Amino acid sequence: MALIPPQVLVNVPGSGSLPLGRALSSVPAQTSRDALSDLVGVIVDDGWILTVPGLTALVDGLGGVTVEVDVAVVQGQDVLLNPGAQRLDGARAAALLTYLAPGELEQARLARIQEVLDGLLDVLPATPAELAVVLQGLADGSLTSLPPPELAAFLLGLAEDDDGGKLQYDVLPVVPIDPGGGVTAFRLDTDKVPGLVDRLFAGSVPFGVREQGNRVLVLNGVGTPGLGESVRRKLVPAGFVFVGSRNAPSFGVATTQILVPAATTEAQALGQRAAAALGVPPTSVATQEFGTVADLVVLVGADFRP
Repeated sequence: MALIPPQVLVNVPGSGSLPLGRALSSVPAQTSRDALSDLVGVIVDDGWILTVPGLTALVDGLGGVTVEVDVAVVQGQDVLLNPGAQRLDGARAAALLTYLAPGELEQARLARIQEVLDGLLDVLPATPAELAVVLQGLADGSLTSLPPPELAAFLLGLAEDDDGGKLQYDVLPVVPIDPGGGVTAFRLDTDKVPGLVDRLFAGSVPFGVREQGNRVLVLNGVGTPGLGESVRRKLVPAGFVFVGSRNAPSFGVATTQILVPAATTEAQALGQRAAAALGVPPTSVATQEFGTVADLVVLVGADFRP
């Protein structure tokens, strides 16, 4: 299990760079999974978004969790929790999980998330059917791409691995950046992430993600929302790496163009691969220099069919 700071920046198709926590609450769930997949370089098959009210209800529905509180949790002038091992109801578990004391680094909050997760795994019902009933009762507090019985079976598998000492936690390697305005933000530590992925998720590395010279930037030349995401979902399975999407300088583009920076055999072959993946004619490939980190640019026109 990888714990990820919510302030790490991800490229969201159609929305640009956003903190992961904001993406989870502001874009469709599949879009946030795609952004996370592009960030870490792994296939994200499914997702489960549990809101703070949903977590509170889940903990209460399971009768509380036993955790080791590492620091006094303070709200205003009130001490909500004192350090030490104790059983918490949903509201107090949520307070611990979200708490960050003055001067603490984000990693301290991630450690508390792990503590609450471990506490939850310890009190799950014995069968998927029993747990599915609890999950279904969370209503809008729980958003998942899995049917409740499958999510229940997955969580019970985690609990079994945890009991057997097979569940490993790690923190996604990130580097702090200063976006200004006193905001905390992180970017991916690209030198260290491959080691974590190889250690925890080697079987989930998609085709092409470790290759060079296959990065794609998508420009929406039509203005239709969601085109960048649609293009991404055709290109990534074909071995391309999506680096972002944004609107073109102007709309009204009639035909899709795949721009490569040189007339070399390699660049033209790359453009033809992209054309085949997108289902546009080979004549869509054109040579044009562009100032971007991408290796090719897809300018989406009105002829593109998602």
